[in-house]
Amino acid sequence: MKIGIIGTGVFGVALGNVLAQNTNNKIIMWSENEKLVEDYQKTKKMVSLFKEKVFPNNIVLTNSYDEVLNEINILFLMTSNFYLEDVCEVLKEKINKRIPICIGTKGILLKNGKEQFPYEIVKKSVNNPLVVLSGPTFAEDVVALDPIAFSVACKTKNIRECLSKTFDRTNTKLIFTKDFKGISLCGSLKNVYAIGSGILAGMGYKESTLAYYLTITYKELETILYHFESSLNTLHSLAGFGDLIATCSSIKSRNYTLGLMYGKKRSKKETDAFKEKNTIEGYSSIPFFIHLFTKKHIKMPIVMAINKIINEEENPEYLLEVLKKAN
Repeated sequence: MKIGIIGTGVFGVALGNVLAQNTNNKIIMWSENEKLVEDYQKTKKMVSLFKEKVFPNNIVLTNSYDEVLNEINILFLMTSNFYLEDVCEVLKEKINKRIPICIGTKGILLKNGKEQFPYEIVKKSVNNPLVVLSGPTFAEDVVALDPIAFSVACKTKNIRECLSKTFDRTNTKLIFTKDFKGISLCGSLKNVYAIGSGILAGMGYKESTLAYYLTITYKELETILYHFESSLNTLHSLAGFGDLIATCSSIKSRNYTLGLMYGKKRSKKETDAFKEKNTIEGYSSIPFFIHLFTKKHIKMPIVMAINKIINEEENPEYLLEVLKKAN
């Protein structure tokens, strides 16, 4: 398999390392960073992302879109939400329309007055078969080749077979669904909820309070999926339950870490500096979710409470008040 990857953040690179376990795979990764590509070609390292990691020979790094998209069998789109439309403009002109595009981008954006998930943005630009990839995975675990699993939304048997072949002889299990909307909701909202669990941990509360919080959060997420006519099987899946548990309980999550800072009442200067240095999907998604859920008259007290705390309309203790009122 010849596999293209656009988006060389830590997770995109970690995923490339997973796919390289199958020595029959050739992975071509695109980066805009010329220095990163130059250094990698000399050392097989990406020290700005993974300091000591030496990547296998079947991973190639390039600055050329043409090289990435030439005669590939599948493309993984792992870019940040903020650059997604720019990449789509390139794909519209350069990609073969038969090539499946597997989207690992998380979040939600407001476009032309309407909230859109990454797969909806891509769908408006290209006619390629689309896949959404989501699950409880952290980049450092993925690059270390720990056993992992993903929920994968796709429509046809042919695409399932293509994905299965892509991940053949790797450490990865794939569980397939057709619920694009549900996987996208879960994959984005778990980052919002992780901010809340970080807030509680920052206040000094431990596992018992986290379990309380996650139970209420799980019910709120169930209500949201119901209003979007998404399958409850998605809630019980890797993209739902699995990702919620992982992201809401680990310092490896940037969203959780931001919540910790609010829970510890760090200064605005500190939290702003952290947000500036990191892509924090939950933080950037909250305004769009509130706009969307308000239009649909969906009650989401946990999301609203987190929003008020990070906008300094309420103190961190407000999240506990909301929990106590939840059914």
